[in-house]
Amino acid sequence: MYAKAWYNWLPNDVALLCLARVQRIELLKLRLVCTSWKRLLESKEFRDLRLKVGSAEAWLYVLACCSPFSAFDPFSNKWFSLPQIPRLYDDTIWQGFACVAVGPSLLLMGGIHQSTSAATPLYSTGVVCADLHIYNACTNQWSRGASMSTPRSWFAASVIGDCVYVAGGQGHDRFLDTVELYDLKKNSWSHVSSMNCVRSSCYGFTLNGKIWIIGGEVMRNQHRVKPGRGSAEVYNFESGSWSLIPEMLLNSEKVPGPSTVYCGRLLCVHQSKLMMYSGDTNSWFHVGELSGSEMFSNQNSRYGFACESLNDELYIIGGTRMSRHYRHSVQLLNTNEACKLTPSCGGESKNTSWWNLASMGKCEGTIVASAVMTM
Repeated sequence: MYAKAWYNWLPNDVALLCLARVQRIELLKLRLVCTSWKRLLESKEFRDLRLKVGSAEAWLYVLACCSPFSAFDPFSNKWFSLPQIPRLYDDTIWQGFACVAVGPSLLLMGGIHQSTSAATPLYSTGVVCADLHIYNACTNQWSRGASMSTPRSWFAASVIGDCVYVAGGQGHDRFLDTVELYDLKKNSWSHVSSMNCVRSSCYGFTLNGKIWIIGGEVMRNQHRVKPGRGSAEVYNFESGSWSLIPEMLLNSEKVPGPSTVYCGRLLCVHQSKLMMYSGDTNSWFHVGELSGSEMFSNQNSRYGFACESLNDELYIIGGTRMSRHYRHSVQLLNTNEACKLTPSCGGESKNTSWWNLASMGKCEGTIVASAVMTM
């Protein structure tokens, strides 16, 4: 007769208290110990307890062009590859989708599938989809969720609690002003009030408990309107309506630079500067400089990088560097840099100290999706 393993003697409540304090990098290994631990690690009680005891860790997830999804653990300074994203078709390029993190889940929604087959007509526009792919960090697996009511691409997405709001974008044959809400617990979609303007290629953020949709190709009744250029819209949960903020973006740009919410404020990369938004004055102030500002000059520009806020630090990841002197000279970047800012409204530029972290290795170039997940 075999002796019972020591971990089988632990009551579930004691095991839960112990597992909740384990470093996140070890959790996938611990799922393999026994069935009872696997169930505990996949439970909501486990995730809630990690948040309560302060052991939850935030990881950065990025998807570089033509590379698998990767996760960065800032505590061990290591990158990990995620399982392959399930695709409907192998001979397509998937772009224009949105990526957000909700609890322990990473959601990829919508987008457009462009065929790479030689039989495809040269000017084919591709197929706009309503698909929802969900990655569960507890199980390290992908699954399919309920499809959106309206297929859309190049749209904005933002998270409030366990709900995701998607707004605007491009449908099969028109630009959209419609907004949908996805409830992760119910795995269902519902409609909310439409925006004031039709928007495409816009960004979505959650700021001070409100949904912000900023920038994009703005139209009204399918015609371009000058007042909407560089504007934003904010969703009021009490009234269920959207309010318009005109001329919000720097230099009235249509599409904002890489942006994130840093320490409760909206931060945007503008050329080589880090700019922070003040809602009181509807203006931006200078808070720092990017690392290697010469890479963002007119002669030697960098684009396609991700900007994320993680553990009160600002991260700049990947991108592509192109020289204007040599049109075909392109360098794909796999760098990962971080800095810490001191947000203030003084309007004075701060000296920004950047440090290098582990590079993404073979994952390099334009970042097509990024998100921060805490678990």
